This record gives sequence, C-alpha cells and structure tokens, in this order.
Amino acid sequence: MGRGSLRSPVRFLMPVLAALVVTTSAVAPAWAHGDDPTLVSLLTAVRPALPRDVLVQVRTGYGAQLVVANPTGTALTILDPDGVAFLRISSAGVFGNINDRYLDETANPPDAPDELPPQPRAPAEPRWVPLSRGDTWGWFERRLYPALPSGQPVGATGPAGVALQRQVLASWQVGMRYGDRPVTAIGVLERRPILGTFRTVADPRDDHLDVSIGQGQLPAIQLRVPPGRAVTVDGRDGVAFLRIGPAGASVNPGSLHFRENPQFQGLPVGQDGWVRVGDGSPVTWLDSRLRYRADLPPDDVAAGHQVAALDRWSIPVTVDGQRRALRGTVEWVPSELAAPDRPSGSGSPWTTAGLGAGAAALLAALGVLLLRTRKRMVH
Repeated sequence: MGRGSLRSPVRFLMPVLAALVVTTSAVAPAWAHGDDPTLVSLLTAVRPALPRDVLVQVRTGYGAQLVVANPTGTALTILDPDGVAFLRISSAGVFGNINDRYLDETANPPDAPDELPPQPRAPAEPRWVPLSRGDTWGWFERRLYPALPSGQPVGATGPAGVALQRQVLASWQVGMRYGDRPVTAIGVLERRPILGTFRTVADPRDDHLDVSIGQGQLPAIQLRVPPGRAVTVDGRDGVAFLRIGPAGASVNPGSLHFRENPQFQGLPVGQDGWVRVGDGSPVTWLDSRLRYRADLPPDDVAAGHQVAALDRWSIPVTVDGQRRALRGTVEWVPSELAAPDRPSGSGSPWTTAGLGAGAAALLAALGVLLLRTRKRMVH
C-alpha cells in the first residue's frame, strides 16, 4: 500500500498477525483463512470499470483484506451489507463513518471474536472522521468469506482434508459508489489445494553480521551485530530506520518501518529523536521487502515439484561507514519438499522457542492498538 502518510493500526494489523501466526513453524501455507488454509477469496471483476488509477484488490493473509487506492479527486464510497456508506477514499484522504458499526467490525479478521456486545442497527446520520491523510486503505471484509450453501460439496480432499483440486464454493459482492455512480466489486470463494509455501532466506555473509529470517505472510528479520561494529539500516522509504553500535540499538520514529512495527510504539524518544530499543543486538523487525509481491507464485511454479527462486530482496545498510546490503532470496517450496525443521535463513536458525518473546511483545502491542482503535471508533 504505502501511499498514505499516516498508518492506521487496522492497516497493518493483518500482516503483523499473519507473521505471528506463521512464524511459530518453519513451514506454512502461502494463503490462509483462520483454521482452513484451503479457502481463498478472489476478486474477479469491478463493474462498471473504475478509472485506471483507482485500484481495488484482495490481499490474503490471516484473513482477507479488501484494499483500495484512489488517487483521484472523486470519492470512492464503500457500502456496508445494508447499503450504508462506511468508508470514503480519495485524494483528500480516507474518512470513516463512525456511526456505522460495520466500520468497527472491519478492524478484526473475519473469524475473530467480536469483543463488543451486539447492538441494534438504527438509522443514524453519517458522522465522518478522518482515518488517514493518504489515498489508500485496507480493511478486513467479512463479505469475502460468504456462508456456504447448505449441502455444498467441498470437493475432493486428501490426507488431513487438504483439497486436491480447485473449486468455486460461493460468490460475493461489495457495493460501492464512485462519485454518484454505483459500482460493485465481485468475487468468488474458492477451495484450492495447498501446493507449497513461500520461504525467505538470507545470503551467507563474510562480514560477521548474523542475519536470520522468521517466515510469515510478512517476514521478520533478526540482525545480530558483533561488539564494536556500527551498523545503520535504511528503510524502504530511504530513511535510516535502525542503528546498532557501541552505544546500543535505536530506531527512528520518522521511518516508515517504525510505524509498521508496533512493538516499538510507546517507547520514549531520546534527545536525539531516536527511540532506544536495547543495549545492542540482536534487533528484530517486520519488513515487507522480504515478502513476495503476490499472494501466489506463477501457475507453472506452483504446479512444479522443485524449489524455485522467485525473487531477490535487498536491504541497504552502512557497516562501519561503508555502504553494503543485506540480501537474500524468496523461494517457493512445494509441499512435498517442505520440512518443518529446515533452517529459515543464514546464521542461527530461528525456532518456536526463540520467537516466543518477540511474538509476545508484538501481540501485546497489537492488543493495545486494537483496543485504542475500538475506543476511537465507538466514541
């Protein structure tokens, strides 16, 4: 996404949850919905077509998100299941109707329990509040997972109920308005086989920096720097994000990566404008540069039976004053070759126990962020 200058907890909640859920094992499906990773929601059409600059997309992780980017001056208004407007997105920003309970529901994955008590729907005048100064927004959309008709066959399955062939189970629609013109996003819910998983690996290094990767929908990276070395890591926005050196480890709250990593939120800002996160390395953070750019690999790769390199990733760093990079590969691993105990990166491989503290910190931060988001939306 990344067009907006503000990041809402709702917008990065899904990828962070996905990373937490998936990093507890070395192998995980490339797509998932709650406890059934064979269910995939796909956008098939937007009718009538929107202007070329307006993007509507489904992104799949722990739960499906509908993502809209609208850099035009004409608002794209999203309607709830009852036809009430609850989101407006345009070059003027993103606005939410906090008098519509559905806006609050979009903060949760479709199968997450709702902490708010049921409330009767009553007609109310829209109350629009700004959610972002950007023109892009993503939200959990439960309509992407429609209830299956009674008696609906689920298709042929193999061991542990894994689907053996693709099958369309149901269709879905999300109503919108572009200006005054009605628009409908149309899609299907498919059951499809789990053919493999993405795996992000780091290249071996000759400078004694230790890089390990935590697998997930949004992979995490852990950097360990030997004592006496000084390393600065640049974010994908070109802004210095992390400093590790003799004085300790600090992150820059002005970096895009700071806002994408809730475990750093709430820490005190030092006199130099940086946030201290420890006396030294290692430091762990979520980084979208390690993620494959699509939810699925090309069809010929997905149907293959060999590990395939899909993409290369690179993170600019400065090591003792010299420009270098952390680099690696995103691979596709067929299911029959995915071994749960296979190392996930160079250096010391991560294990479930090793990720426990980081996952707990991320979960605690997410709980606070979600609670704050709920309070803002309800009041």
